[in-house]
Amino acid sequence: MTIKVYRFAQHPINNDESLSGGYATMEFIVLNKLTAIPDSEMDVDPTHVDQEGRYLGLNSSRPK
Repeated sequence: MTIKVYRFAQHPINNDESLSGGYATMEFIVLNKLTAIPDSEMDVDPTHVDQEGRYLGLNSSRPK
């Protein structure tokens, strides 16, 4: 099973700068008023996404 994440282009004011230019679920992008980049959809393993919906990458330290 996979879930879809999308690249986003900006971060909201008063938020962590490290959020700029990452991948996240659409729910996270909408909730945080980010801008999704068209045609950036990617299927990922759910174990690589945190509870808020951010994609952690293939080197995630989160337990499986």
